[in-house]
Amino acid sequence: MDKQQTRNLWILAGIGAVYFVLLLVPNAYMRGSDNPLVFLHTDEYVVYPSLERMFDFGPTLSTAWGRIIIHGEYHYGYPFFFISWLVLLPLRLVEGQAFFENVQRNIFLLRQLTCVLPMIATAGVMTYVTTELRKTWQAVVTFVFILTIPAVVGNVTQWWHPDALMMLAVALTFLFMKLDNRRLGSHFYLAAAACGMATSIKLTGFFFFLAIPLYIAMVWREKELPWKKALGAAAGFVAVMALVIVLTNPFLFYERPRNDMLAIQAYKTQELRYGYDHEENIYYRLGPQYWQWTVETSYGSVDFPLLLLGALALRALAQPKETNGWTLLAWIVPMGIYLMWFVSPKPDHYLLPVMLPLYATVTGVFDLLGRSAMAQRKWARWTATAAGALWAFLVVYQFAWQINTVYAWYLEYLLVG
Repeated sequence: MDKQQTRNLWILAGIGAVYFVLLLVPNAYMRGSDNPLVFLHTDEYVVYPSLERMFDFGPTLSTAWGRIIIHGEYHYGYPFFFISWLVLLPLRLVEGQAFFENVQRNIFLLRQLTCVLPMIATAGVMTYVTTELRKTWQAVVTFVFILTIPAVVGNVTQWWHPDALMMLAVALTFLFMKLDNRRLGSHFYLAAAACGMATSIKLTGFFFFLAIPLYIAMVWREKELPWKKALGAAAGFVAVMALVIVLTNPFLFYERPRNDMLAIQAYKTQELRYGYDHEENIYYRLGPQYWQWTVETSYGSVDFPLLLLGALALRALAQPKETNGWTLLAWIVPMGIYLMWFVSPKPDHYLLPVMLPLYATVTGVFDLLGRSAMAQRKWARWTATAAGALWAFLVVYQFAWQINTVYAWYLEYLLVG
């Protein structure tokens, strides 16, 4: 990176540090659960005992190893639990059995270090992917815009959950593809590793099934590569991705936990398709119209992401050889179709893999309009200027809604304190 990019990176790091500190407040108050451990979210109450078992080292090395590897909670991949285990391991070693009595503190640390911190990193990575940190105002606006999405704030403070780590793996996949710069070199295979990690954590990496072939096809066409080399790159990507999935889920080497995982994932697939109960419920109906409440509550007006999607498509068409826009589209569209038409439950965090990369393109519209403003025809310049002013108004309006929504929610915690 050059000096300007480095400077902008430090600016984002400073903003991220402030964000991290601000979220200490809501994460210190663990409310809103119907469970006996009232300070835990429902999912935390279900999942946390599995992490505790990983710390129950047992009398022998073999027993300790078995409890660390075969954690027994297969709704999420092993990396989520292993990273969480590493976060708390120093406290377990220092405190001994007293460690198990500090559940509230442990959950607080997990929320901050495995949710807030990875989400800040995700916002930074996606900001680089869409702006390259070339202009300070673009980098800052994009970074802050992502971090103030109500769904983002809510999902790094309401619970200890794998979505932030999963989103970081997704963002790194885009980053490494960008850094590869159509070479199909080492960064391409780092993208495969990141994609494998996203799959390992929550199966999300499988939704790169269109973006990766499209990227390879664009490189093959532009550089006139031999088709064998293109197919070899595709095979190499799949091999690295598969290797990462296996190595980061070591319980797969054991038959019983492997079968348990397959059974749980099969059941989870049915839950996603039909909902958590099988009664007639409008909440579980399929189609975009039934996601409207979720979008409007956690992401803003439905029109805003649609405008972003249209602008991203126009930018991709205007730069047909630029892979970044096309790979983003090839990720967002199939993931969006799957969620809209094939998933019954509608929590806001399900939309993060679609909305976060999409909202990261918010300042790219100005680049598109800026090029149009340089046109020779006067009417084209005036049209681009007017469109730029309108888009600036929409961005400010959306940002004001995000800030007001998050502030009202944050204020509740301050008043409780």
